[in-house]
Amino acid sequence: MNPVDSFQPGTLFRARGRDYRLERRHGDVLFARAVDTDEEALFYLPLEGEALQLTSLGLPPTTPGDPALHDLLLRALELSTLHADAPFLALQRSRVVPANYQLVPLLMALRLPEVRLLIADDVGLGKTVEAGLIVKELLLRNKARRVLVLAPAHLLAQWQEALRRFFHLEFEILSGPNLKRLTRTLPPGANPWAHFDRVIASVDYAKQDEVRNLVLLQDWDLLLVDEAHMAARPPTEKGKQMERYRLVRELSRRVPHLLLLTATPHNGYTESFYSLLEHLDARELGLFKGGSLDREAAKKHVVQRRRKDVEEWFRKEGKKSPFPERDTKEVAVEPNRAELELFEAVRRYQAEVYDPDPAKVPVLGRWLAMHLMRRATSSPRALQRSLERRKALLESVLAGGMDATADEVAALFDTAPERLLPEEAEASLELSLADQARAQAEKGYLEALLRHLKTWRKDSKLEVLREMLQDPLRLGKGRTLIFTRYRDTLEYLVEKLRETIPQPVFAVHGEMDEEERNEVLQAFAKEQVGVLVATDVFSEGLNLQHYAAQLVHYDLPWNPNRLEQRNGRIDRFGQPEPVVRIRTLYYERSFDVAVFRLLLEKAERIRKELGVVPAFFGEEAYLRRRLEALWSQDWRGERRLQTPLFAEEEATELQAAKKAIQEGFYGHSEFSLPDVERHLQEALERAGSPQVLQAFVLDGLRYLGWRVEGEDPYTATRGTGEAVPGLPNAFGPFSFHPEAPLGVEVLDLSHPLVEHLIAHLRYRAYRDLDGARTALMAFPGPLGTPPVALYHYRARFAGPGGEVLETLVRRAVRLLDLSELPPEEAEALWRARLKARPLAQDQAKALAERALKAPLEELGKRGAEEALARVKAERTALKRDLERAYGVLPQAFQALDQLEVLGSELLAITLLAPVPS
Repeated sequence: MNPVDSFQPGTLFRARGRDYRLERRHGDVLFARAVDTDEEALFYLPLEGEALQLTSLGLPPTTPGDPALHDLLLRALELSTLHADAPFLALQRSRVVPANYQLVPLLMALRLPEVRLLIADDVGLGKTVEAGLIVKELLLRNKARRVLVLAPAHLLAQWQEALRRFFHLEFEILSGPNLKRLTRTLPPGANPWAHFDRVIASVDYAKQDEVRNLVLLQDWDLLLVDEAHMAARPPTEKGKQMERYRLVRELSRRVPHLLLLTATPHNGYTESFYSLLEHLDARELGLFKGGSLDREAAKKHVVQRRRKDVEEWFRKEGKKSPFPERDTKEVAVEPNRAELELFEAVRRYQAEVYDPDPAKVPVLGRWLAMHLMRRATSSPRALQRSLERRKALLESVLAGGMDATADEVAALFDTAPERLLPEEAEASLELSLADQARAQAEKGYLEALLRHLKTWRKDSKLEVLREMLQDPLRLGKGRTLIFTRYRDTLEYLVEKLRETIPQPVFAVHGEMDEEERNEVLQAFAKEQVGVLVATDVFSEGLNLQHYAAQLVHYDLPWNPNRLEQRNGRIDRFGQPEPVVRIRTLYYERSFDVAVFRLLLEKAERIRKELGVVPAFFGEEAYLRRRLEALWSQDWRGERRLQTPLFAEEEATELQAAKKAIQEGFYGHSEFSLPDVERHLQEALERAGSPQVLQAFVLDGLRYLGWRVEGEDPYTATRGTGEAVPGLPNAFGPFSFHPEAPLGVEVLDLSHPLVEHLIAHLRYRAYRDLDGARTALMAFPGPLGTPPVALYHYRARFAGPGGEVLETLVRRAVRLLDLSELPPEEAEALWRARLKARPLAQDQAKALAERALKAPLEELGKRGAEEALARVKAERTALKRDLERAYGVLPQAFQALDQLEVLGSELLAITLLAPVPS
């Protein structure tokens, strides 16, 4: 039989002039890593099978090598070896320092053989960090290889950046435009969905008929669905949401690991909320029994916390809240006469162009009129651009007599088609301009509005904003973030503010690429006082708490959830300031006031009472009904006149919101705060803490002859030092602490610079020239203490479902009688080692020869078995916990503690010669 037929994970073999270790096998394809550098390689057995030769790492040489390089080798191995019993691997290999409450989803995930979680934490609690840690952990533990992230189209780039920046994970975005580019770079006939192991795609793109089957045919290990409420089962069996639901349901049956992320899981319909839990239960976890939800079982798979829940968690333990205090104020702007006349002219647009009777006005007419009002209360520039675009569109249609295209609809609403709000998308479907007579009348009214707009000499809202920015008592000192819905208003504000205020003014918008946006953010962060104007594209997914603690809503979003998303950019965990100041501008005696009363204030009252804004406040159907009802009222009066209009509806909505709270899992946690902090402390004490990594990197660079300058942050220059593949000749400033200032590169275990340094030092140590697998070092001890040999083994274990675990174990032997010391003494000796001192070469060689007479195989086997017993005991206890939780242990958990030793290999020997202490 060909030896390759018996290859198991952990098997060492020689190929292409190097030694490799088999990681996993899929049919005729071997996935392996080089022994000396951890470089990944693929082997296709029909082509290379006969050339693969079983081998072993071999014994360390009896001639000791460079003690300094030996020490660096062992530290590199300790940093790069996966610890089977380590509490968290992702924490050591990412650049985030999560809050202790953000570790709860990761702790829950580590208790599940198949990770299936609904992470429904509120805006600002850090769902991206929580999910990213789980993804990284599963990849590091070889529980997942192929990952698919489905998200709304406008969040794809933000997910790609977050996974790259915080977790050093490269994902490929697959979309229509990207596929055309990728097709030119892939091998002929290659399927991009099969070619890339880590993919981000729009859920709406993936559900298309020509794409759906390509997605479903792949063997994904992990599916992450952002804004997962968009993939819940809708009340009606049709439409885009139903197609999303069917795609995610089909994927959830096939994929072992599933993460659903949403801040708004419950839309007021029990069946829709339960459908998300049914996605989790698609592989028969037993969450539903007899058609009813088993809440005790479901608790193991849901993380749902409001900010008030987390604050209460901290309060019970006598700890300070990790969130800033929110100082929120409304700023009323009294419109001048010209503005009032313009608002009235825009309000009458519907009646003048369509029909005086609101009941006879088509949906398009209402939404077009409301849209122009929204633009008018945003800025004169925004309204002017809308009127001009609408007029040009009408002229084009009148000249050609044809209906508007999708792109022309987008032009009408001043945004790209994929960025249309739900209410705008609905209106776009009904756009028809075949009525030449009405189009001509509308064109005339638009021209009248444009003439009226020219009389708008003074912008009252802009004046109020200027005063706020120049009066610290009204807003505060420091950097200020200003949100607007429209790019036109953004350009208007930047132009006007730069003319009239002393502080620098910056801008970020959706048409910037990642590099351009980062340059602006870095420049903004360097200012003590400054202004950053941003469009709503950045109200989702972008965390700005380190950039500003002051926020101004220059125009109103008509979606209460959007308003809270904006606030969550700065009012979130990690905000260094104790107070965030939020100011919302609105025009008195305008539709602004009505929207405030109907939607925003009502949502805020419910948020204060329940701690969360209900999901249905952001839903298309809800917004359409409420806004259309309000538009039909005479909303031009004072705010007090609006109080009784929708009181009955608010009471109904409050009950629906309470139902969502009751049926959800708010405040539930499988862990107490001390439990989580204990796990966090254990993780930080492992190799890979910032202090340990810092010492290793600086020692390694200096050993190679590099010049390291600075006192955190550092800079490194090669000069005449040894070249390291993958490292530039100079880099910095860099630090090892995640809270380093903006502009300083943070190094962690998975940072490419660190990985290149580890790989090179391992390569150097394994070369015959250096022979650093054996070294003689000195340690303090009383006179007459016998010399000791420390043996460093890598132990590997096989778990259920192809899981491979590994850890480093050490054994210590007295060289006089070859008797073994207890394992805890071996660890203490390693920690207490001193710098090597020169000893006679013949004496060192004699000690090394003596060390190789110890029962090396037995030592490694015993160390591996002890490590295995420890891990199995932990998992057996976990099975008991899970059985209590589920009643009957699900099939997927039965083999949780079925582990076996794959083997152990002797990596290095440290000879410890005692010197008087």
